[in-house]
Amino acid sequence: MYNKNKTTLVRCPVGKTGSFTIPDSVTSIGNYAFDCCDKLTSVILSDSVTSIGEMAFSNCIITSITIPSSVTSIGYSAFGYCRRLTSVTFKGTITSGNLNSSAFGAGEGNIGDLRAKYLAGGPGTYTKPETGRDDTWTKQ
Repeated sequence: MYNKNKTTLVRCPVGKTGSFTIPDSVTSIGNYAFDCCDKLTSVILSDSVTSIGEMAFSNCIITSITIPSSVTSIGYSAFGYCRRLTSVTFKGTITSGNLNSSAFGAGEGNIGDLRAKYLAGGPGTYTKPETGRDDTWTKQ
């Protein structure tokens, strides 16, 4: 699951169910780390996490996530195909250059409009109705 120093979460077991808490030793969530973990309902990121890799949460069924202020970069389609994601809380600021243009989008039911809303509105909680389109994200 982790690299040798336990600083990178390489892969969460696909069969993992319920909730998963990222340990404080982890600073990086690797590419595809949670890809297709379709039984995992929530992930809690520790304040030590600084980067989220490409397609890290792709195809997950999580409904909400809080991104701590320690996170400074989010990769390509990190939350792509997360069709049930309806609440994202950003605790800090991520610059446009470190927030991939497709970080919150990909495929049918994608959440691509969230990036634009965050870049315009800054830290806070963004929500949308479960059946809402991409352009229905609002800052609370």
